[in-house]
Amino acid sequence: MTLTANREVDHYVDQELRSYPMSEGEHVFKGAFVGLRPDGCVRPLAAGDRCVGLAYEEGDNTSGAAGDFNIRVFTLGDFGFPLTGAAPADIGRAVYADDDDTLGFEPGGRSFVGYVQDCPAPDEIVLRLVTTGPLGTVRIDHHTASFDLTIADSGSVHTNLGAAGPITASLPQNPPTGTELKFVCMADQELRLIPGFAGGIYIKGAKQTDNKYVAIADIGDFVHLVADGNGDWVAVASISGADADIIVQA
Repeated sequence: MTLTANREVDHYVDQELRSYPMSEGEHVFKGAFVGLRPDGCVRPLAAGDRCVGLAYEEGDNTSGAAGDFNIRVFTLGDFGFPLTGAAPADIGRAVYADDDDTLGFEPGGRSFVGYVQDCPAPDEIVLRLVTTGPLGTVRIDHHTASFDLTIADSGSVHTNLGAAGPITASLPQNPPTGTELKFVCMADQELRLIPGFAGGIYIKGAKQTDNKYVAIADIGDFVHLVADGNGDWVAVASISGADADIIVQA
């Protein structure tokens, strides 16, 4: 419905601090990187979480249910951190976190947290915190064993480089419309994509059975999936448009 009268809307002038509900049973220490869970609550960042910022204060929800405690988080700013191997030549590089404390330059399986703004001394950086994702880059993770994905992985690329046998990627259940995941076969082994009981995958001219995997097995084969908002996934691109090699679980 279009407006028929003036209205007042909340205007958030200060963008530096935001308050988030904490996940059940979690304890976030001041200065920790904070990760977002699929339910909208936060926890000490774990590799692969979307980083929403840096804890402004300590938050202890170890005895509470999800949302019982809120924590304030820095969402922007420049902060000093140790980073092994950092040098002035790294200014401008993207930075990733292994957990709520440990930083590195390689993206595989980690969470993007910002860019190097300065390097005041060897192995030390000034991190410009960025919570919107790296500009102009795509995360690519190589897997040698089966793995689970969440909506926080949207936009990332996943391969089976180094796998010695078939591995399975478990897709997130009931993801929001437009969640996208890309898969590339980089080993002569099956890379299986299983949607779970919530839906199936539209590929090879039909919607495949719920909770049945589709797989690629030749080096260079790929599948690009987008969630339709109804629990299903649509293959918007696959095998350079020729999908005869895609395997469908019986």
